[in-house]
Amino acid sequence: MEYQPGVCNIGPAERRKRLLLGVASLLGSVVLVAAVLAVGWPLWTLLFVLFPLYGAAMGFLQYRERFCVGFAGIGVFDVGGGTHEITDPQALEADRKHAVRLNTKALAVGAVGALAAYGIALLVVG
Repeated sequence: MEYQPGVCNIGPAERRKRLLLGVASLLGSVVLVAAVLAVGWPLWTLLFVLFPLYGAAMGFLQYRERFCVGFAGIGVFDVGGGTHEITDPQALEADRKHAVRLNTKALAVGAVGALAAYGIALLVVG
């Protein structure tokens, strides 16, 4: 596997970390929803599930696309064999554009998921 600007900036080991982030965040989302419903907090507090759902989407998207948003932000890549600095300005720009797209997708997934959780709770609970 090799670095491809704007396409791929992480290898298998880094991808596993992103997958773990996605799974942990998704579990956190489930725990938050269960806590809100079990404790009887106001249903609008379910909207806070946006944050762990965003983290879950970000983890899964980074895993699937072999691309780390954080690495793009600081201008590095690690496709195996350690972290390397990106010195080409065009490569750095391509990475950062891809990072913005991934971030936007993850935020949209988190927002839709939070609204869905709230809407379903309104229908079911009350």
